[in-house]
Amino acid sequence: MKTTLAALDNSLASRSVLASAQALSTLLDSHVEALHVQTNGHRTVQEMTDAAGIGLRTTTGSVIERLIEASEVSDVVAVAIGARSTPASSRPLGGTATAVAVALRKPVLVVPPDADSPPAFRRVLIPLEGTLSTSMAPRSLVEVASGERIDVVALHIHDEDSLPSFTDQPQHEMAAWAREFIHRYCPWGIGDVQLETRIGSIAELVPIVAEQCSCDLIAPGWSRQLAHGRAPVVRETLRRSHLPVLLVPVELPRALEGMLAAGVATT
Repeated sequence: MKTTLAALDNSLASRSVLASAQALSTLLDSHVEALHVQTNGHRTVQEMTDAAGIGLRTTTGSVIERLIEASEVSDVVAVAIGARSTPASSRPLGGTATAVAVALRKPVLVVPPDADSPPAFRRVLIPLEGTLSTSMAPRSLVEVASGERIDVVALHIHDEDSLPSFTDQPQHEMAAWAREFIHRYCPWGIGDVQLETRIGSIAELVPIVAEQCSCDLIAPGWSRQLAHGRAPVVRETLRRSHLPVLLVPVELPRALEGMLAAGVATT
């Protein structure tokens, strides 16, 4: 059975993580398992999971090591974890979330402490930089959700130097350019993708466009790098977004691809 693992600490911020894990599990046709590594008791998280009807597994030891160990189990198809302890923090991710996200070769749902997740994710924003590697990363997510009603909004940001040049009929040529872009970079969703384009900084515009388009999830492809100077789009999206962000590795492991493919066949 496929599992979405919710990594919970003993604070009220875990309520958003648990709700987001439940929303993602509906999308991925999986069940939710909650895990808490004890450092200061577990009364709050126990009451929270009891109220949600979700089983809670507790353990002890190194928080990062225990979370990675549990997440690497083959049945786990995605992991939900809190982004940071407070909304006011300037860090895109806390230390624990960073270590877990970078270590895992499977999707990690990063949940801001002020996120308000719906019962199920229905409208997802996928930022596309116009490269084949990053464009194929969300494929498994979209395909495995084919049994659910999900609206996909693809976002491509132009800077002033990359604007396509048009002649005397820009309205027709822009439409043709958009069709070609979707055909090339969204082969997993031809005919079902709404393409949004903007001019400016992609790192700044991703969370803004997500809210403008009434999305409830952002799903960028990423290379599992958060060091300074790397992954600026992912870093700024995590820093600025009030929505959950599903980090989809550019290269998913074959075992996970097979498991997701099996999910497609049964939905």
